[in-house]
Amino acid sequence: MKLHRLRKRCEQIVAELEVPEPFDIRKLCDVLGERRGRPIHLVPISLPAHTVCGMCVPTGEFDAIFFEQDTSPLHQLLIIGHEVGHLLAGHRATEVLDADASRLLLPDLDPQLVQRSLGRSNYAAAEEREAEMIGSLLLRRVRGGRGDVDDEPLDGLQAELYGRLRHSLEHPHW
Repeated sequence: MKLHRLRKRCEQIVAELEVPEPFDIRKLCDVLGERRGRPIHLVPISLPAHTVCGMCVPTGEFDAIFFEQDTSPLHQLLIIGHEVGHLLAGHRATEVLDADASRLLLPDLDPQLVQRSLGRSNYAAAEEREAEMIGSLLLRRVRGGRGDVDDEPLDGLQAELYGRLRHSLEHPHW
């Protein structure tokens, strides 16, 4: 899928959400959980280095989104938004972890359930891009979609450069 179409699809998914104002990721998960008919639990966890930053584990009764607890709050929001993106887009994970790894990460859950749910590395690249795009669009809600920043005012060439950089990062021509 071309990036332009991907962005439009993700924007449509996010536009159809009942996003709480002011934006609150936990309230968004509550709304989404009600819509899906099953609660979404946000679970901070210390994940091993050089692994995933987050994962979504659907169980028979609820969805658990695990996210790295030892990172900045903004990064945590992006991780959670990414995992929410997988839920919103209906992505399905495949088996990748063995039973021992499953017991180590989630000792209270059935290892077979964890193996079926944590297939992050087996998500198709297109699904990862879609989830990342949705997460990024949700993260923009933290700022309320504002284009302004409360930094010191810039003048002349600095203001022009800042404006071009911000525009290219926030409004890519995908």
